[in-house]
Amino acid sequence: MTTTGVRTFDQSLETTREWLQDVQEQMGLDDEQRAFRVMRAVLQTLRDRLTVEEAAQFAAQLPMLLQGVYYHGWTPTGKPLKIRDRQEFLDRVAEGLMREHDPQEACRAVFRVLEERMPGGEIEDVKRILPEAIRDLWP
Repeated sequence: MTTTGVRTFDQSLETTREWLQDVQEQMGLDDEQRAFRVMRAVLQTLRDRLTVEEAAQFAAQLPMLLQGVYYHGWTPTGKPLKIRDRQEFLDRVAEGLMREHDPQEACRAVFRVLEERMPGGEIEDVKRILPEAIRDLWP
């Protein structure tokens, strides 16, 4: 029995929920919706800081459902954003969180989940692109 009737969608839904549960546990959140907002804010801020090519390579490693979240509302024109310091990056994450959570804690939680669940080579490529002040948010 499937939830959606399409096995690929069901697998992506299950994988996405596992990633969200990991974020939820990392941050001690009481529901999956909050974990979703955290994941979305961090992924979209990271996306906007990456080159268009690297953003696409990174997205290819995400579960299909999270790819949609990652790309939602994205326009590649003018990317990457020249976010050079940690505070500017955290301020952008905070906007996506609607100031509901600590942006540094959110970044560390999402980056930890990405480290655990994504192939290492792509994570290393992303880290190399980021300035050291932002890269230091990764575990």
